[in-house]
Amino acid sequence: MGQLILVEGIPGSGKTTLTKKLAEYLATQGTVRYYQEGDSHPADLGWCACIPEQDYEKIITDYPLYEARLREHGYLEEGYRIIPYTTFPVEDEDFYRLMESYEVYDNRVDITTFIRLHRKKWMRFGEEAARSNDYVIFECAYLQNHINELLLFHCMKEEAIREHLLDLITTVRNLNPVLIYLRQPNTKETIGRVSASRVDDHGVKVWMNRVIPYIEQSPYGKEHSLQGFDGMVAYFDSRKKVELAMLEVLPIQSYCIDNPDYEWDRVWGELKGIIDNNLKNKS
Repeated sequence: MGQLILVEGIPGSGKTTLTKKLAEYLATQGTVRYYQEGDSHPADLGWCACIPEQDYEKIITDYPLYEARLREHGYLEEGYRIIPYTTFPVEDEDFYRLMESYEVYDNRVDITTFIRLHRKKWMRFGEEAARSNDYVIFECAYLQNHINELLLFHCMKEEAIREHLLDLITTVRNLNPVLIYLRQPNTKETIGRVSASRVDDHGVKVWMNRVIPYIEQSPYGKEHSLQGFDGMVAYFDSRKKVELAMLEVLPIQSYCIDNPDYEWDRVWGELKGIIDNNLKNKS
């Protein structure tokens, strides 16, 4: 039976660095499937268009050159065509923007549809992964992606967010999931480091310049008057509190690793120890 490892934390906590290292380590133990943020995903619906069937037929008519690709990569779910549109070449910018307009995330579908479609996809993934012996690593596909959507765009109360996440994790309980949370105690300092490091060739803080308006223009950002760098920090601090509260109620093994001084070797040693113990108990 396969096993699912979930790695979570705010930006700058080391998720990508450490999950890459974890994937390399587990590859010495067996087959590993590793999904980073932004990858085409077996359980998450990021970068997927959710197109009502009647709209889909019109799109096929308007963009006949993409019909074969849409049919090959998409699937039908509850009257919607789900299209992971970043998994195939798109030369037409208008077509790409059209697919973006049907995104599952960023409040482009109603919350009931968002929750229902994700539950079905997680359930299918859990059933498929249980038939293999693969280790599967998800980077931020559980807490981060769902809390961002439910908090930022639907201003959901923490109790409702918790109910959704608890229901979602039941779909993969047969994979004996383990959650690793990389906790940075000083959110402002961590987000400042991320903003300073994620720059373009001219030193422009492209990540910060993209994330700030994303938060400011969200329903949550408007409701709480979040503005600029401090508003961004306030949001990530709120998200972190919701994430850490989830760790207290999850019915799976979960571990919190602190790294206030960015001592990556120490953190890797702690993470490796958790995984080694888990592998020993599994055997």
